[in-house]
Amino acid sequence: MATGEAFITDEGRQKILEEFAPLTVDMETAAIAHVCYVNRVPFLAIRCVTDSAAHSGSENFDKNCARASLLAKNLTEALLRELAAVKRLSQTKLGGIQK
Repeated sequence: MATGEAFITDEGRQKILEEFAPLTVDMETAAIAHVCYVNRVPFLAIRCVTDSAAHSGSENFDKNCARASLLAKNLTEALLRELAAVKRLSQTKLGGIQK
């Protein structure tokens, strides 16, 4: 993932692709992850891609936003269910003692 402080326009896209060959480009996640790391706060990002390297972001973002949002919601809900199941399992193995 390549990250930066500005929306990547078509003019800057090719240079980034040639220099770094990222699978995705993002403006926020790395900064948030770094702040969490420095402050020893657990962090997990769930992101969905709304445009591709071959397409301009603004038009594709509008077109794909609803689908990407639904995918992120479904993944988040599934992850929370799994975490709850792991917690229940660990409590059962510890004889109901909570840590």
